[in-house]
Amino acid sequence: MRRRGRQAGYAGFSVFAAPGGAPTRVCVSVSKAVGGAVTRNLVRRRIRGALDALPPPGAAVRLLFVAKPVAATLDFARLAADVRLALERSAVVARRP
Repeated sequence: MRRRGRQAGYAGFSVFAAPGGAPTRVCVSVSKAVGGAVTRNLVRRRIRGALDALPPPGAAVRLLFVAKPVAATLDFARLAADVRLALERSAVVARRP
């Protein structure tokens, strides 16, 4: 998906989006570069929590969120705003051939 999809960078993560079959699929990847297990799980839960608070994208799309080390220092509001923006942009990617 990284090779065929579109990439967008945000403060706390990069997101890769590609058109996909139904249903929409989302993956969150947090490497050890972000921090220890507790920190990685916190970042993962924050990204998933921001995704849960938003309606699903209109078209079927595959999304891969790759957390950056700075994600551990960002507050939830900033992370959630970036996730919302990423979902809005992914709807455009899903419509492209």
